[in-house]
Amino acid sequence: MRSRILHIDDDPAMLKIVAAVLSIDPTLETKGCLSGEEGVRTAAEWLPDLILSDVSMPGIDGLELLERLRNRASTMGIPVVFTTSRSRLDHIERFVSCGASGVIAKPFNLRELVSSIRRYLDLAAADQERVEPPDIAIGRRLDGDRAALCKLRRAFAAGDTATSMRELVHKLVGVAGLYGYEAISEAAARLEQELQGFACGIAARTDVLCRLDELLEQLDQYKEGRPA
Repeated sequence: MRSRILHIDDDPAMLKIVAAVLSIDPTLETKGCLSGEEGVRTAAEWLPDLILSDVSMPGIDGLELLERLRNRASTMGIPVVFTTSRSRLDHIERFVSCGASGVIAKPFNLRELVSSIRRYLDLAAADQERVEPPDIAIGRRLDGDRAALCKLRRAFAAGDTATSMRELVHKLVGVAGLYGYEAISEAAARLEQELQGFACGIAARTDVLCRLDELLEQLDQYKEGRPA
């Protein structure tokens, strides 16, 4: 069975070069994406064994890509290796502290690229043991967030600002994703995006309320399906 490598870079030539080099190893299967947004979608659908991602990209850059992957239950465990010219020690330490598995410096040493990929795959295989998140009474946390969001909805519909809602929703994206409640996490992420648009004047209050109702519906479904 071949190992799946997802490569994300906004330079089409770089995608072709890396795909050609990695194709030398018959145990590797590669797929390329030209943007961080496409990379997040493909990672969730294809479930690669390793992701190579450029850091400096328009739109969703490497760090935001990493955050989005970590906030989804299906992709949170996929190792991400950054490919970047920013390979000073302080850069590497920052990337690793954000959750990257490592850095492969640009320009690549093409002779060593396959061996570097295999090394990161071996490290990932050695760390396959699932680490369970700590018990924080997640059920009560989600119930509390739902109750708070209902109050914030009434205030927001009456003309209040969305500051408190944005803070709560941002935290909910990560916490729900970490504990495997992907539908809640994704609904919260959509609401967070709508709130950002509202803050910039490009989304209407009714758009925010629509997304908020979608999130509340997901929280209601979770509560109804949870054992008493």
